[in-house]
Amino acid sequence: METMNEEKLIKYLLQESDAEESKAVQDWISEDEANQKQFEKIKWIWDSSSLLLEKSEVDENQAWQKFTELRNKKIDTAPKQNQRFLQSKLFRVAAAITLIFISAWVYSAFLPQSGRAYFSSVELQSEDTPIEVPLLDGTAITLNRNTTLSYSQKLFTKERKVTLENGEAFFDVKRNEQKPFVIQSEAVQITVLGTSFHVKTTGNITEVIVVTGSVQVEIDGKKEVLRPEEKLSVNQESGEMLKTIPSNNLYNYYVSKKFQADEIRLQELVTSLNEAYDSNIEIAREELKDLAITTTLEYDSLDKNLEVLRETLNLTIIRQDGKIIIQ
Repeated sequence: METMNEEKLIKYLLQESDAEESKAVQDWISEDEANQKQFEKIKWIWDSSSLLLEKSEVDENQAWQKFTELRNKKIDTAPKQNQRFLQSKLFRVAAAITLIFISAWVYSAFLPQSGRAYFSSVELQSEDTPIEVPLLDGTAITLNRNTTLSYSQKLFTKERKVTLENGEAFFDVKRNEQKPFVIQSEAVQITVLGTSFHVKTTGNITEVIVVTGSVQVEIDGKKEVLRPEEKLSVNQESGEMLKTIPSNNLYNYYVSKKFQADEIRLQELVTSLNEAYDSNIEIAREELKDLAITTTLEYDSLDKNLEVLRETLNLTIIRQDGKIIIQ
């Protein structure tokens, strides 16, 4: 019987083998009945361990008590043949495998998303408020309101993959030169080793702003490298890329929990407030739109922040027909 490397069999089970590797495994299974039995055993062990990782809500004390009761009952009533089995090498191997499964389950309970990203894609979603989420590799993500993304960090792949389905997120990526961190946002691909940056997709425009490190952005074979304090706007339809310098740091409000305005136009701050609170604030007079403002507003109550603006700039603020009008 020809032996087969177990790592290749596990890659095959995870559907991460290439065509040549998959064919080699399939040929090996079909050429000998013993090979097929060996594969079925490994598949059973792997499926069982995956199931344990998914089921984290178990009463350990109750499970252990039942196991102890059953074990004691079996030992007291077991015939000598069964007792010999309990002392056999096969039993010790089975016990060792069981211990590995239990250890994997206990360990996975302390991992982000119970370690499911090692085996499959995990979806993360925010609703009315931003959320902070740690990933398996130590990367931290802050999802702004109404954002959905999925990620996987499978054991035998060469990349850490994220798909930003909608919304915006801030990534603080754990550096790993052997396994790049890749974000897919429709046609745009963003590749990093270890850095922090902001990604936002609105309509057909994807926006990337780098805070630390460097980021490579690619679309339709065209590539652009961004460095700290650089911004890239990518048109998903035309593939056009425009690199600029961010005019302010307001994009970071959902991470810092502050609106930090430093000599910026009032219109820019109002635009950010409308986005953050899903509000409809309008500036009635054109000359007020260009009014420079320096202030720091906490990301809490909109009414409280409007009152700060009113007092700081001596404004009049009224509510009318579902709008908030500054004049």
